[in-house]
Amino acid sequence: LVGVGVGALLGAVLGGQIGASMDEQDRKLLELTSQRALESAPSGSNIEWRNPDNGNHGYVTPNKTYRNSTGQYCREYTQTVVIGGKQQTTY
Repeated sequence: LVGVGVGALLGAVLGGQIGASMDEQDRKLLELTSQRALESAPSGSNIEWRNPDNGNHGYVTPNKTYRNSTGQYCREYTQTVVIGGKQQTTY
């Protein structure tokens, strides 16, 4: 599942207006949490992160795991972040 490309997954959040307000530590925490959630967390569980320096937080919820037409493992997920009190969820 590492082949999913966590960096590509983060693009939806980081590319939005709220994502533009994330600092380097927020991005790192989201990246690490996303990787952990997608590789090993049970479907439907919320894997949380929180930046103690600014209070920004969020969670990644892994869902269905499946194989695509080329046999590569894929996993559906949602990401929710709360940055400066504003929430954004991506699917």
